[in-house]
Amino acid sequence: MDDKKRGGSTLKEAFYKWSGLLIVILAALLFYFVISNFDQIGSVIKDYISILRPVVYGCVIAYILNPLMKTYNEFFLSLLEKKGAVSEKKKSMLTGLSITLALLSGIFIIVVLCWMIIPQLIISATSLINTMPDKVNDLYQYIYDKIQNNKFLAEQTQKFALNLTDYLDKVVNDELLPWLRSDFLSSVNQVATQFANGLMSVLSTLYNLFIGIIVAIYLLGSKSTFLAQAKKMIYGIFRKKTADAVIHYVRLTNDMFSGFIVGKIVDSTIVGIICFVCMSIMKLPYAMLISVIIGVTNIIPVFGPYLGLIPSALLILIVNPIQALYFVILIAILQQVDGNLLGPAILGESTGLSAFWVLFSILLFGGMWGIIGMIIGVPLFAVIYRIIADFINWKLQKKELSCVTDQYRNLRTIREEEGKKAEYITYTKEELMAKKAAKKQHWDERKEKQKEKMLYYKEKICSSEQNKKK
Repeated sequence: MDDKKRGGSTLKEAFYKWSGLLIVILAALLFYFVISNFDQIGSVIKDYISILRPVVYGCVIAYILNPLMKTYNEFFLSLLEKKGAVSEKKKSMLTGLSITLALLSGIFIIVVLCWMIIPQLIISATSLINTMPDKVNDLYQYIYDKIQNNKFLAEQTQKFALNLTDYLDKVVNDELLPWLRSDFLSSVNQVATQFANGLMSVLSTLYNLFIGIIVAIYLLGSKSTFLAQAKKMIYGIFRKKTADAVIHYVRLTNDMFSGFIVGKIVDSTIVGIICFVCMSIMKLPYAMLISVIIGVTNIIPVFGPYLGLIPSALLILIVNPIQALYFVILIAILQQVDGNLLGPAILGESTGLSAFWVLFSILLFGGMWGIIGMIIGVPLFAVIYRIIADFINWKLQKKELSCVTDQYRNLRTIREEEGKKAEYITYTKEELMAKKAAKKQHWDERKEKQKEKMLYYKEKICSSEQNKKK
């Protein structure tokens, strides 16, 4: 019996050993296949994403409308609960009503923004077209007067005009006319093709958005069912402890994204309103248009205010340069108020990231996904940061070490003895001063060596020049 048990255990050990090796080999082969066929796999993924684009749009729309839908649903449910128990049929009717109101609210907000922006854009473009000739004439007259009063400038301008005329004649005869004779028709065909492709992409986007709205309605209506199915699948696939961790981090992700995005929208709305009130008081031009631009771009952390400031300041600069300066000062003050008062009051510590990691996440995800990456980069990186931090803390707890960061400041070593807690030995002030002095001495020695090298090379160059002269 013992021999049989030993034989069975050795067979099991051998099976586990070779199966683990086989899994490692298969994983290595799979990794090699993915790396060697990365472009083909990427194109296949892109094709599937383009097919499922309406579903992606629907998920995004549903996620954005979900807070509004929940607010409406809780409001109506609290009203009905005061009158008595609410049946399941009434609850489903309330869900449908809440989805409709949330969708109408979203459409209303978009229509109002378009109503505020488009007329202002038309007025701005019209005034720009009307005032541009006068401004160009004024500029021309100013330059002409300056040139007439300065002989040197007049001569240089005349030379420049002659050279420019010769250059333009050469370009027209050697490049433009041959291009018109040979490549013009093909270029027109390319432009027409690009215009048609652009129009088709716009129509395709509108179609996908329409289908996405329908998908969003279904997602919001069956939200509880989808959530229950997802939890059922997670607990079915993973062990209970792992499943609890997965659900915990999914909830954390939802809290991070919803808290940050909703808070940013509220913060940006307040910033836009304050900007409009201040611009109206200061009688700056295009108050409505510029306030909407400032409010919308403020959703992007760090870089958003500057993205809105540059085109807005240029618009005002065309009308009045002094007012453009006042506007830049106004936005600088407004951003200080937003960064030190409004932002912390509305967003709080929703992400838990320092200023460096906020900037890092915007640069990283903005470079990968553009404007969308700039908006979602901060909460996404905050989730990644939290997962890594929890993992490191878990590993430290297993080693019975401290999870407090301050314990590791100026740490020299950790001393562990059996039956005792770990002792954190830090550098003393004298040791830190000695380290600084040693670094300074090291840099001074390097500077001296560099000076000696420079003197050596100078002497060598001087001696070689003297030898040449001889």
